[in-house]
Amino acid sequence: MNRTILFLLIIASFFMLNDLSAQTGKTTTTVRYTYSRPAWVVGFGPSWILATNDAYGRANYSDNSLVLKDNYGMRWGIGGYLYGKYSPGKTKVDRIFLGFNYSGMTNSDMDSEGNKTSYDFVTFDAGYEYVFYGTYGFRSYYGAGLTGNLISGKYIPKNMSAANPEKTFESTFRVGMEIKAGLEFVFKNSKRNLGLNIGGRYNLTNLFNNDNALPSIGQNENLNLNDGSEAGGPGFKRYIGLFSLDIGLNIYPDVKKTRR
Repeated sequence: MNRTILFLLIIASFFMLNDLSAQTGKTTTTVRYTYSRPAWVVGFGPSWILATNDAYGRANYSDNSLVLKDNYGMRWGIGGYLYGKYSPGKTKVDRIFLGFNYSGMTNSDMDSEGNKTSYDFVTFDAGYEYVFYGTYGFRSYYGAGLTGNLISGKYIPKNMSAANPEKTFESTFRVGMEIKAGLEFVFKNSKRNLGLNIGGRYNLTNLFNNDNALPSIGQNENLNLNDGSEAGGPGFKRYIGLFSLDIGLNIYPDVKKTRR
């Protein structure tokens, strides 16, 4: 009898261990997806801008006749950008871009009671980028292109007088060139079609054309930009450069999600 009970216990233990082994041996299948490289990119966001070259300067001097004499008295500004990019081919590493951006530049030498300058830049740009694909959610790009820039500006003195009046520049079109570089971080949403763009752009706005014209007597409005080396300017070409830091959203509308 004792042998029979012992045998039954051994058989029961064997089936219990076998069932436990079968349960612990089960594996959960993980569903994985791949995502295609985008052919199209649409991006937009704010920009923070610094004036460079002869655009950069002071708005306040001990002698007001020095204001706008050699430079344009800009320092910093804020703006925004919008672009579209297209990548032909299979690897999607070559991009053609077309963009629009606005830059509002100003300077008061950090003195709210002092002289002020204010400039508006409306820019259209087009060119080429090369993209380096790193890990899945990270990529970098480098590019260059041409820019068309509509520039206008104003100088507002602290104490206006006949000898120190307010001055405005006429809207002027200039053709320039820009170089750019940036990073893209793809968000881990279900479609992987959104990302963060952090980029820098240097735009030499008047690289290819300039103009000079002496103002008429008493003229203080619609002044010529006087960025050339001929009579009317400071005697040398004044290069107007802007460096922009862009931080915004990228949309990748044609990313395809495929189950492995």
